[in-house]
Amino acid sequence: MVEASRGELSAGQTDDPVGTTPPPTPGVTTARASDPSEAEEAVARLYLPHRLHLSSASDPLDMQLSAISVGSLTVGRLRYGLDLRLVTEDASQFHVNTPLSGTARSRSGTSSPLLTDSQTAAVFPPGDFAEIEWSADCTQLCLMIPRGVLESELEHILGSSVTAPLRFGFSMDLTTPMGRSWADALRLVTREMDDGPGVASHPLAVRHVERLLLDGVLLGQDHNYSKALTGPARPGATGPVARAVDVLQDRPSEPWSTATLAREVHLSPRALQEGFQRDVGRPPMTYLREVRLRRTRDELRAAAPNTTTVSAVASRWGIVHMGRFAAAYRKAFGEAPSQTLARLPD
Repeated sequence: MVEASRGELSAGQTDDPVGTTPPPTPGVTTARASDPSEAEEAVARLYLPHRLHLSSASDPLDMQLSAISVGSLTVGRLRYGLDLRLVTEDASQFHVNTPLSGTARSRSGTSSPLLTDSQTAAVFPPGDFAEIEWSADCTQLCLMIPRGVLESELEHILGSSVTAPLRFGFSMDLTTPMGRSWADALRLVTREMDDGPGVASHPLAVRHVERLLLDGVLLGQDHNYSKALTGPARPGATGPVARAVDVLQDRPSEPWSTATLAREVHLSPRALQEGFQRDVGRPPMTYLREVRLRRTRDELRAAAPNTTTVSAVASRWGIVHMGRFAAAYRKAFGEAPSQTLARLPD
């Protein structure tokens, strides 16, 4: 579980935790420790204060941590290399833990234990301690979401104030369509810990990825405001839907989601979806993808191949997943984006 202020993860930090090594890539914080007390101290610099309880004093500890910031969010990859139990102090923020390998058994406060693997995440609320049992082969992705940021995003989607604390179900299913999409966005961030800065670090794309992660939790995980988000809605008026179309045409590079677009034109997400299906014949994000593909193609056709790249052009139009982009581009235009760029401009 990660618990850190935004500044503690920023480049140029002055307090170097015990066992921390120089970041392998810009914006990435790394740490490694074999002594339990040093591991606790190192992880606590970025994470919630905690205590480690090792299953065997003779087994070697090999704590490895990499962490990166995505806007206001913190994504960490953490492993210990042996069976152990971790007990935290009370959290003040939201945390979502997802095993990449192995398993973890988690409790939040007095909740029943939850066994998680690569298909299930644990959503920890503010205000409770956590107890987590790690298997020796367990590596977890740990997402920290500031409470105020998540509740503010919820208020924007609802179009009204949050009057009661946001409470999630503890178990998050990552096999649903929404769960898979959310996990894909999270793994996109972690790849940059190894491969260096990419689209998730681009000044425009980072806001898009941040919103994907926020909205994925709010729209894909059950909580006490879920019915207000997904319940019956009045059909979107033609006027607001037409404005939404204009917004996507005028500003396609911005990090839109259904929630943020709905807020822009003063509709609920459900009403926007229904209005687009009725008036445009496809969902708003499908329409946005088509706009971005056309704009990217126009720029590639006019560009000189020795002065730009496909990824640079695609990123300027808000495209994050390059693999999916290439497949969608080929399907739409019958050729790869690199082939379009290789042609000399007319």
